[in-house]
Amino acid sequence: MSREPLPIAAEFPPPSLDAWRKLVEKDLKGKPFSSLQSPLEGGLSLKPLYTSEDVPSPVEPPGVAPYVRGTQPLGHTEGGWTVCQEYAGPDVDSTAESLRTDLERGAMGVWLLLDAPYGVDVKDAATLKRLLAHVPLERTPVHLEPARDVLAPASLLLQVADGLGIQRAALKGSLGIDPIGALARSGATKADVAATLREAAPLVTSLLKEAPGLRALLVSSRAWADAGATPVQELAWAIATGVEYLRELERAGVSPNDAARSVQFALSVGAHFFPEIARLRAARLLWAKVVAASGGSPEAQAMTLHARTASATKTKHDPWVNILRATSESFAAVVAGADSVSTTPFDEPLGTPDEQGRRLARNTQLILRDESSLNRVADPAGGSYYLEELTTEVARAAWAELQRIESLGGMSKALTQGDVARAIAESVAARDKAVRTRRLPIVGVSEFPHLGEAPVRREPHPTPVSTTEGGSLPLRPVRLAEAFESLRDASDRHLATLGVRPRAFMVSLGTVAEHTTRSTWIVNALSVGGIEADEHRDLKDAAQVAESFAKTGSPVAVISGPDAMYPEQVPALTQALKARGARFVAVAGRPGDHEAAFRAAGVDLFIYAGADLVQLLKTLHQQLGVA
Repeated sequence: MSREPLPIAAEFPPPSLDAWRKLVEKDLKGKPFSSLQSPLEGGLSLKPLYTSEDVPSPVEPPGVAPYVRGTQPLGHTEGGWTVCQEYAGPDVDSTAESLRTDLERGAMGVWLLLDAPYGVDVKDAATLKRLLAHVPLERTPVHLEPARDVLAPASLLLQVADGLGIQRAALKGSLGIDPIGALARSGATKADVAATLREAAPLVTSLLKEAPGLRALLVSSRAWADAGATPVQELAWAIATGVEYLRELERAGVSPNDAARSVQFALSVGAHFFPEIARLRAARLLWAKVVAASGGSPEAQAMTLHARTASATKTKHDPWVNILRATSESFAAVVAGADSVSTTPFDEPLGTPDEQGRRLARNTQLILRDESSLNRVADPAGGSYYLEELTTEVARAAWAELQRIESLGGMSKALTQGDVARAIAESVAARDKAVRTRRLPIVGVSEFPHLGEAPVRREPHPTPVSTTEGGSLPLRPVRLAEAFESLRDASDRHLATLGVRPRAFMVSLGTVAEHTTRSTWIVNALSVGGIEADEHRDLKDAAQVAESFAKTGSPVAVISGPDAMYPEQVPALTQALKARGARFVAVAGRPGDHEAAFRAAGVDLFIYAGADLVQLLKTLHQQLGVA
């Protein structure tokens, strides 16, 4: 047998992008080529194909400014990224026990949300010492994220370390001085941003000498990410916050080089896997450009990046699907080269996570590291035409938004003047429309709901109290699933009060082959609102349908079947149903040219793909007596 290589590809002419496009346009049969592009939030879109022409120049290797491919030459191949659990439990002692358990079982770092009702209530050094009783500070990174008083916790951590005789040079983590984040999260700071940073300037300088592993400043995007900002907005506003910190610290006598080396970034990672990878890579690029323009050294241009799985994507109903969501988001953060990652426990939307929720979150990262070996490759995304080009596009879009914020006078002014709230409101409205029409589906809530799921109970989170202190209203956290979850909650209350869920009579017309697709869709759509479909098939005529309906006692009837049968049967069925007591008749599918005739016969509602399903289900709830 010949061992000569068989160069099959060499026997064919190399394909060209133009030739491919001509074939695609032929197959589109008149549709525009743009129909193959997938729109993203922030005005971006994904092309159907990326080639070497999209990345004409080589990207710098990992460890080289502007650090698109990571800040370390070997990535996280030596030891991996830091598995960093987040904690916000209201009880200090139980949270301290959670810290002990998690650190013994694989967690490597601690991220503490502080200030009740947002996080752990730490008022003094003694309380913080109790909280960190089982945390070996000399080898465990500790990160603080206060919601209100951003200066006091920094000194408390240092007091605890000094009291335990731990050298400051051994400390790692961040102290969480983030006045803009506090302004956005709680609507109040004890001093304005400039005054806070002036007061923090001596600490920034001293820590660079005494505790180089401890970063004084934090840029957290949590407030606007949780409130519904687009990924591009979140990135741009985080960089804008960093710019303002550099500027104010320079006025306080700290060089941009030293200030940049004192900043820790913390970004949320959402559901769109590849765009989120590109966004985190773009974050390093933009920060490097900012620091370089400010006169910072290549070393100072390296971003220290913490990534957390997004809260907005998680659901209260069927919360087990949150495990899959958090896995995808953690995977994206790791592939993008985050230095530390926090995985949200699946039960976090329900209240304070329990040990099972924290264990599953922790083990998600351990599996990615130890079984998927994601720490063995430096920049797995590097060299992908798709991701390299998308990184550039995301960076350009975020830079344009950064310039807009700068034209307003900076991030703190954009917050206090209401520009950020206005922009978020527009983003939330657009996203809410996509959710309500199920163009943005939510598994377990707006798609494939499980009405028989066993409820998961947790101690509820305390309710934050709004304040206008400091000249700004707080940004309210929202989750994508809230509108649909309110419908399910109403159904659950109906079940608890009356012993049954709201139920609608449903007749499926035609043969099984003719009605199965639409009937299955409508049953699923009703279940989204917690409405059970009492489905009836093989009924011969309108009289039999009406007779079956009368026996159910339901005030609502739904007609489902093939479009071809509707013109003849829908008017007769509707009239027969209403004659036997139906207060409300809905038809599955778009009515088209027959809408006037159907409504004249008594049809009240049409349920179809692309409609505002939340509003349709609210209407059905009203008719079914669901409070």
